[in-house]
Amino acid sequence: MRITLLGLAILGVSITKASAQLVVTAPVLEVQSGVQTGLQNTMKGLSSAANVLVKAGVKEQELTKVFSEKNLQLAKTWYDGLLQVSSAVRTYRRVQSVFEKQGRIIQNYSTAIETLRQSPYVAPEQLSAMATIYTKMLTESANTLSDLQTIVSPAMLKMTDADRMRFIDKLDAKITDQLGLINYFTQRNLVQMHLAEQKAQDAQALNALMGAR
Repeated sequence: MRITLLGLAILGVSITKASAQLVVTAPVLEVQSGVQTGLQNTMKGLSSAANVLVKAGVKEQELTKVFSEKNLQLAKTWYDGLLQVSSAVRTYRRVQSVFEKQGRIIQNYSTAIETLRQSPYVAPEQLSAMATIYTKMLTESANTLSDLQTIVSPAMLKMTDADRMRFIDKLDAKITDQLGLINYFTQRNLVQMHLAEQKAQDAQALNALMGAR
């Protein structure tokens, strides 16, 4: 009888611990699911919009399609592997920040390249040169996102939470710089486009004035 009571007591403790674990884990997974869904919806929307343009012959939007789909796959790999790491790492906000900034980089390119493509003041060779530089930037930011996957890889499971967080901090700082660089490059391109437009309008106004004389 004493053995039975002891067994029931141990079972009760086990159930209590398991219940506590579920209480802690459930909200964490719910938050992760919400974040993942938000990121997926953003990337799916970008990919879908780009796909329409690609089918219409807009080759520059092929990059948007490729990188948004790659971003989706990387996010899936990350979130699928989260249960291998501690809740402290799973809920670390800078992980979400890395994915969000990569999404903004892709959106920045997608919007900017379309504006530049439609402008009569950007020559085809200029657009091609811009697209080449954008490709390098998108590739570098995607590589930063790929580095994040190492956190949930078997080779990195021996890292402490502090080591993982420091690693994530470095990646966040790196992709922040990459976002800043692509924003700067885009602004430079748009300024050049507007200057070319202004120059053309000034020349047109001057020709009209000379013709009037």
